[in-house]
This record gives sequence, C-alpha cells and structure tokens, in this order.
Amino acid sequence: MPTRKPPRRARPSAAILAALLLAACTGGDDAGHLPNPLSLPGQALGNAIGNGIYNARRGKVEAYLKAHHPALIEEISAGGGPLLTHAMALAGVRPEMRPTLALRLKADIGLYVNSPEALVVALMVHGG
Repeated sequence: MPTRKPPRRARPSAAILAALLLAACTGGDDAGHLPNPLSLPGQALGNAIGNGIYNARRGKVEAYLKAHHPALIEEISAGGGPLLTHAMALAGVRPEMRPTLALRLKADIGLYVNSPEALVVALMVHGG
C-alpha cells in the first residue's frame, strides 16, 4: 500500500513577506509609506465609527429638510431664518460660515427648489 504524502501547505511568497516586514519596520508619514499591518484593524474600526456618526447626522439633516423643505426654500430666498439656521446647526456648519453659506444657497436656489436631496448634500459638504 503506497504511503500518502500529507497535503502541502501554501507558503507566502518572498515578495509578500518582504513587503510585510518593510511595512512593519519603516517609520515616518511620507506619502509612499505602507501602513503598519498591525494598525489596520484599529483604523478600520475608527472608520466604521466615523461613518456611523456621519450617517446618523446626515439622517437627521435629511429628515429635517424634507419636513420643512418649502419653508426652507422661502428662508433661503430671503437670505436666512431660524429654520435654515437650525438645519445648518444639524449639519455641523460652523457658525462663522453660516452667513456665507446662506448667500451661496440663495445664489443657487434653483438647484434646491425641487430637490431636498441637493440641499442635504450642500449642507453636509459644509458641515463639520
């Protein structure tokens, strides 16, 4: 009866090992730097938390804008108002940026009249 050889394990290539060792040993923050593989799970978790916070804020802004869209359009046309100020606060727009943003929204009012989603995007882009 012939003896069976045990299954052969796949071995990582020398290039992959070299890249991992290089990434683990190098320091610095230059653009060509490969990230330390040990830090990747932490970065992924941080990104997931950040995305969750952003999505929750965007959901609040979207719900508010859809509930008050006609009145917000009137306030934008008038140059501002309490509903627009609250919408900007929900989106995280810094107070010192709000007057400039109100002027930009007024200048582009045609984009927002029929599209609450476009207004959501405009506020979220300027939000923190």
